[in-house]
Amino acid sequence: MEGFNQLHDDPGKVDANSIKSHSAENKLSFRTRDDLKHLLQSNKFHIFLVTIVIIDCFLVVSELLLDLNVFTKEAHHTVAPHVLHYCSIGILGFFLIETIVRICVFRCEFFKHKFEVFDAAVVVVSFVLEVVFRNSLGPESAVGLLVVLRLWRVARIINGVVMSVKIHAENKLKRERRLREASEEELMKYREYCTAQEREIEKLRELLIKHGITDIMPMEIPRPVSLMNVEVEENPVNEKT
Repeated sequence: MEGFNQLHDDPGKVDANSIKSHSAENKLSFRTRDDLKHLLQSNKFHIFLVTIVIIDCFLVVSELLLDLNVFTKEAHHTVAPHVLHYCSIGILGFFLIETIVRICVFRCEFFKHKFEVFDAAVVVVSFVLEVVFRNSLGPESAVGLLVVLRLWRVARIINGVVMSVKIHAENKLKRERRLREASEEELMKYREYCTAQEREIEKLRELLIKHGITDIMPMEIPRPVSLMNVEVEENPVNEKT
């Protein structure tokens, strides 16, 4: 009762605490999203996805060879087809979870990439078909399914390679931009230092002339042509990027 009276007497304090808690939760959610976004866009994760896709390709090909009776009948009646089928379902389930996480992390940005939307649709359709035909083993039940799966495998591998190259190029471009900004900052510091040195030299010259010392070698100031050269060299790079 006493605690309730304290809260009733000081509602501003309660509002401040609630605002702080909400802001802390928002910061945590943003940090989690940023971490997941960095993970999903990393080269290691794309290499992992491509590896999983290649493994799944071997599973599907092995399952198809068993369904077409390429091997002996004894191998066809073993548990190998069921194991391969459920392994493929498990991998599809992993990709379905990865697609859901990707949608939750990127949100509206995810639907701006048509290839990602196509990939997500193929994952969902493939998972549904795998679950529907999980008890129907045989080549006649997997013809339509394999067409979709092949399209998805090719799309996944191409997407993984393209995204890896793209992310590597973007990281390299960001690194070059940071180096360029650091070089420009260092150049500005040296220019300011040179300007201060020139002013000091000019004051010393005036002091020497004031004391009657006129035997001073004139110093030629170089023309600022380096800045123009830098700008001319940067324009083709910007056009290429």
